[in-house]
Order: sequence, then C-alpha cells, then structure tokens
Amino acid sequence: MTLVTAQPLAWDGYTVADLEALPDDALRYELVDGALLVTPPAINRHDFAATELSHLLHDAIPPEWRVLVPGAVEFDRHNFRIPDLLVLQRLRPKYADPDDVVLAVEVMSPSSVTTDRLVKPAQYAAAGIAHFWRLELVDRLLVTYALEGDSYRETGRFTDAVVIDEPARLRFRLGQLLD
Repeated sequence: MTLVTAQPLAWDGYTVADLEALPDDALRYELVDGALLVTPPAINRHDFAATELSHLLHDAIPPEWRVLVPGAVEFDRHNFRIPDLLVLQRLRPKYADPDDVVLAVEVMSPSSVTTDRLVKPAQYAAAGIAHFWRLELVDRLLVTYALEGDSYRETGRFTDAVVIDEPARLRFRLGQLLD
C-alpha cells in the first residue's frame, strides 16, 4: 500500500516555500504563476548531452562564472524553474536569481517541445536572462538566442559544426553531445 500525502494549496497557488516541503524524490518540481509542474527524471541521453555541454562551457567561461547541471532559478515566490544547464555570474547558496544567469540551456525531449520552444524562452526573456540555448536531441539541433529588448533573437542554428562567440567562445561538433 502506498501512502499519499495531500499538499494544501493556498488560494494564490504554490510558492517556492511549498516546493521545499515536497518529498526529496527523483521528480523535477517547477512553478509557473503558482501552478505546480511535475516532470519525471530525464533519460540518460538527455543528461549526457547536458553534462558534455557543461564540460565544454566550463573550459570556455571566465573563471569566476559557474556552470550548474541542472540549476535552479527563483524568479519570484510563485515562479521557479530548473533549466537543464545554467551559466551563472555568481553562485548563491540556495537558488539563482535571474540577474545571476548568463545562459540558460534546455535539452528538449519529445514531452517538452512546447515548453522548451515557447514557454521557457518567454519566461527567461521576461526575466532578462541574456542568452538561451535549446538543444534538440531528436532533430540533432542546437539553436542559440540572445536577448534583444524583451524577447530573444536567434543567433545560431547548428546541426554539425558549432561556432559560438557569446556568452563564451565555443568550437565543437554537435555529435560530441549526442553520440
């Protein structure tokens, strides 16, 4: 028999404090405007791609910056995301503030297409995160974006040789992350 614990919901939705009271399990919990989003653990191929990209970034960024795989960003008490990879100017003890984030990367899965292509970039751009990258495993594609005003402008689309200069200078083959 499985024990189910009900989580009381405040009239204005879940908060980051509510997330901290949830069980420490393998699920990923995020908040969007107080709505609780729960996703299962990523598959190995997804985690491998994020980890390999983190190694490349670690060697390319300034020494005072940090790479997290995954990382957590608290936008406000009702909005909390866990990008697959973060590059931070400053590492805070608990969660990143959007002002700390230089780059957010999402590794797209078939179950996260709409979220990773539309919802997360809009939220990251609204928070002022300067760079966003989307790595698509199925299509073997890396798309890079830079913040321009209050939305992202595509800066690169790579299917083989990757040449990136911002926010870090990177040169690699996409197959390094996917094979």
